Amino acid sequence: MPAMDFTLDRHGRLSALITAAAAGDERAFTELHRLTHSYLHHVALRLLRVPSVADEVLQDAYLSIWLHAGSFRPGEGSPMTWLIAIVRHRALSVLRSAREGDLAWTGDDEFERAECAAEDAGEAETADLIQCLRLREAMGKLDPAHRNSLALAFGQEMTHMEMARHMAVPLGTVKSWVRRGLSRLRHYLDHPVDVAPLRKVTAGAAV
Repeated sequence: MPAMDFTLDRHGRLSALITAAAAGDERAFTELHRLTHSYLHHVALRLLRVPSVADEVLQDAYLSIWLHAGSFRPGEGSPMTWLIAIVRHRALSVLRSAREGDLAWTGDDEFERAECAAEDAGEAETADLIQCLRLREAMGKLDPAHRNSLALAFGQEMTHMEMARHMAVPLGTVKSWVRRGLSRLRHYLDHPVDVAPLRKVTAGAAV
């Protein structure tokens, strides 16, 4: 796992970026992603063992970070601990699904970890799974250009310039799509659907 600079200066900078992201600052969020992506990717990969699954989990985690940055409390813990917890919760949700046969794994270790996670997490894990389902639903409501832009930016870690070349559109268009996509995600999560059907899904997975 790559080394991470856990100095007070780094803590302060990450805290400031999360706080700015909570206020809707897309540039701050992009910088937060740049500074932490490599470390958090290794956190996800260490739990999941499958690079493609780790990539998907990390994309979901960063979108959750953007949507819920306002819940971060600088005085109650380090920013990196908060970020790692979000990634870990996403990974454990996937491991729990794997136990039910939704994903193919190469061995039994992941299933054992999923069982331990289910026992330890309880209601918190169920709530995290519901949040994940809400996020997926919100992503599905986005315009395809906005959805693809977010996937490239936070799933494949492309820069705006790389995205512009990949999508064959002007740089300004890419920036606009990312900004609008993040804004629409927040809107959809601020107006959630009835969670009762989602609770039925998670209850079935927990049996």
